[in-house]
Amino acid sequence: MKEILIKKYDNRRLYCVEEARYVSLSEIRDFLQRGDRVKVVEKSTGKDITKYILMQVLLEERYDLLPLTFYQMILQSPPDAIEGFFQKFFPWMMDVYKNFQEGKFNMPTMPGMPQMPQMPTMPFQNPWMQSPFNPFMAQQPAKEEKPQKPSPEPEPEGSDETMAEILKRLRDLEAKVKSGS
Repeated sequence: MKEILIKKYDNRRLYCVEEARYVSLSEIRDFLQRGDRVKVVEKSTGKDITKYILMQVLLEERYDLLPLTFYQMILQSPPDAIEGFFQKFFPWMMDVYKNFQEGKFNMPTMPGMPQMPQMPTMPFQNPWMQSPFNPFMAQQPAKEEKPQKPSPEPEPEGSDETMAEILKRLRDLEAKVKSGS
């Protein structure tokens, strides 16, 4: 990875020192996509304006990337809130997204927050399944309660009665799902 120096002239033209020619914003994008670093300075002052030019490249190439409300929120928010968002939350959010894309479903620690407990790996220990937010576990309308008989001792796991009970419960659940209740 090499650094490519680009000078911005007063007439707004961008001059690539390494290639000794003028370049466009799309060519700067090409440098970045092949892995090079780009540094842009104003010719007259020597001021580093790399961020400004990279923002132009981003907006020119992907102007429809973010919704209008996002730009409005950025311009209306206090500078310290925006700085915190882009320096702390945004990189964390991108790490979560990259992990998801790579098939890693662990949640990195958010800056300034304690480590979140790891989710269980056994499918029937998933806490979401017992959550009140789970649509399958939503409260059903109250039914008339019948006096319950004391439940018999559970059958040893794997017995025919236990399997029959499990199959019956599965059929009942299927019927509820199909009926939409």
